[in-house]
Amino acid sequence: MNQAMKNNNRTNKMIRELSVFCKKVLLIFTALSLSATICNAYGSEEPEGNPSEIFTDAFKVNVLLQSGLRYSLNDDDFQGGRTFQVPNARIALSGMVDNGFFYRVMVNVASEPNLLDAYVGYSQSDAFRIKAGAMKPQQTQDFIRYPIERDFVDVTRITGQLVQSWEIGVSAEGDIDGFYYFGGIFNGTRLSDNNNNSFYGIARLQYTIDDFSYGNLKVALQGSHGDSPGVRSGRDGPMLRGTRTIYGGDLRLEGDQYLFAAEYLAGDLEIVALPGEKEKISGYYLTGGYSLTESTMLLGRWQSWGYREADFRDNQVTFGVNTDLTKLSSLQFNFDTYLPDENDSRFGLSFIFQFMF
Repeated sequence: MNQAMKNNNRTNKMIRELSVFCKKVLLIFTALSLSATICNAYGSEEPEGNPSEIFTDAFKVNVLLQSGLRYSLNDDDFQGGRTFQVPNARIALSGMVDNGFFYRVMVNVASEPNLLDAYVGYSQSDAFRIKAGAMKPQQTQDFIRYPIERDFVDVTRITGQLVQSWEIGVSAEGDIDGFYYFGGIFNGTRLSDNNNNSFYGIARLQYTIDDFSYGNLKVALQGSHGDSPGVRSGRDGPMLRGTRTIYGGDLRLEGDQYLFAAEYLAGDLEIVALPGEKEKISGYYLTGGYSLTESTMLLGRWQSWGYREADFRDNQVTFGVNTDLTKLSSLQFNFDTYLPDENDSRFGLSFIFQFMF
């Protein structure tokens, strides 16, 4: 009797879990179907008041799905060891409403924190746009590009040591005769409330030459400063005990067949591991690419990063192949060789399949 009751309880639990999962899936697909239905209904004809503009401009849905594989050749924990991954399952809602106001909400249901973008904004013109809320600061070239547009599976190590992916605050940006500017004031605590009543400033100034001899050229300078105790620097850098000042420059040249990108990034940080002085973390990367066909590109990247007081500098070289399978999907393959200042070299393969609409 007890065994029968246990089996019955297990069955009921499985049914409840399956029901909750089905409801979540149904909710997502209902939202996507509803948005498509609305856009199609008003996009095919324009009744009085032109509601097609309201629904197509004011409510847009985008989805990004990424699945991948990590495989460490030495059977260690390099870049996650040997594992399948789902790094991103993002759903974004965005739109432009009346009088220049716009919004964006994006969540990633594949990882924590789920919330990424959550801001409202106002566009006075191309020269001035303002946003308030949770957003990705436009600081370093390596993070600005959307995941499906990145040259490699992973961002560089120096970016991960120094730069935060998302922040909460207020920013202004604009485009003026080839110049792009970005400036913002943020909590400096990622997607958390301010923990010391001191804000974190971030700025970027970029110039674009569209008719450069070899393609489109972008050159930029960027920097940030603030007092952020109790916060980890970047994604996997050291824990901060006080101020941090980050600065650098980057360029990106894209032609019909060739790609070249480079960036230098450095930071003077007050960290917990050094109570009496600042640590300087600095690094750079060089990326080159060649398009074999319209849909396939070969890439290579050399990166170097190090700590002044800890007295080490590591290096890593990556070879990659990017292929557009369809207009909505692509595949990336990377082979990484990690060359530490001490200890043995490490090797790993990375694959990622991406789908976005």
